[in-house]
Amino acid sequence: MAFNFCSSTGIVSANKLVFDRGFHFATTLTLLHFVFTTLGLLIAMKAGAFPFKRLDAAKAAKLAAAGMGFVVFSNLSLQFNSVGFYQVMKHLTVAAVVAIEAVVFRRVLPRPLCAPVACLCVGIAITGATDFQLNVTGTVCAVLNVVFTAFYQIWCGALQRSLGANPLQLQLYIAPMSAVGLLPFVPLLDDYRRSSPASIWAWTPTPGVVGLIALTGVLAFCVNVSIFWVIGRTSAVSYNVLGHAKTTTLLTLDYVAFGRPLEWANATGLVVAITGVVTYTQQKLRLSQRAAAAGSAAAGGGGTGR
Repeated sequence: MAFNFCSSTGIVSANKLVFDRGFHFATTLTLLHFVFTTLGLLIAMKAGAFPFKRLDAAKAAKLAAAGMGFVVFSNLSLQFNSVGFYQVMKHLTVAAVVAIEAVVFRRVLPRPLCAPVACLCVGIAITGATDFQLNVTGTVCAVLNVVFTAFYQIWCGALQRSLGANPLQLQLYIAPMSAVGLLPFVPLLDDYRRSSPASIWAWTPTPGVVGLIALTGVLAFCVNVSIFWVIGRTSAVSYNVLGHAKTTTLLTLDYVAFGRPLEWANATGLVVAITGVVTYTQQKLRLSQRAAAAGSAAAGGGGTGR
C-alpha cells in the first residue's frame, strides 16, 4: 500500500513538474510511459513475477485503444488543468460508469448510491466553475479522460474474467499495443514541425527535466504493478481508504507545492465532491457485504436442507 501510495501520488506530481518546466508534449510523454511499462513488465515476467499467457489479440486491442485514450487525455488534463481539478474530475468516472452501465447494460444504480453520486457531481460542478485555471481545452481533456477511463474500467474487468488473465498478463498485451497505436497520433497531437519555435525539436533538454521524464516512466510501471499487489493482498476497504488518502494528499500538494489559491467557493466544491466519493465507497462496501452475507446464508440453508 505504501508503494502504491508513493508511486501514484509521485507520478502525478512528477508529470506536473515536467509540464511546468517546459516539456509541453503530453502525448510523447504518454508514449514513453507505455514503453517503460512494457519493458518493466518484460523484466518482471523474466524474473518470475507472473507467467506469460497467450490472449486473444483482437479483444486485447479494444482494451488497448481505450487505455491509450485514457492515459493520453489523463496527461493532457494534467497539463492544462490544476492538480486539484484533475484529481477531482477523475472521480467523475464513478458517475460515468454508472451512466454507461445504465444505458448499455440496463444496470440500475441501487437507491443508496444515488445520493452520493449526485453529491459527487454537484461538488465537481462547483469545483470546475470556480477553478483558478479553468479553460476550455483543459475541461474537454478532463471530460474525455473520464469517458475513456470509464470504458477502460468496464472492459478491463470483463476481459480479465473472459480471458482468465491477471492484470499484469493483460497489461503485457495492452502496453505495447497502446504504444504502437499511439505512434501515428504523436506528431498530430504534439508539435513536431521543424519550422515551429514551439516544436519538440526546439525544446532544450536539461539533465533535471530528462531525469524527471525518466522518473515518470519508472513510476508508470510501478503504479501498474502496485495496483495488482494491493488488490491481491488487501481488502476492499483498505484499497478504497488508500484511494481517499491519495486524493487528499494530491489536493494538499496542489495548495502547498503548485500554488493553488485558497478560495472558499472552490474549497467547498472540493469538500462536497470528496464527501460524495467517501459516502459512495462506504455505501458500496455495505451493499457488497450484505450481498455476500445473503449469499452465505442461502448456501448454508441449502446445505442444511439437503
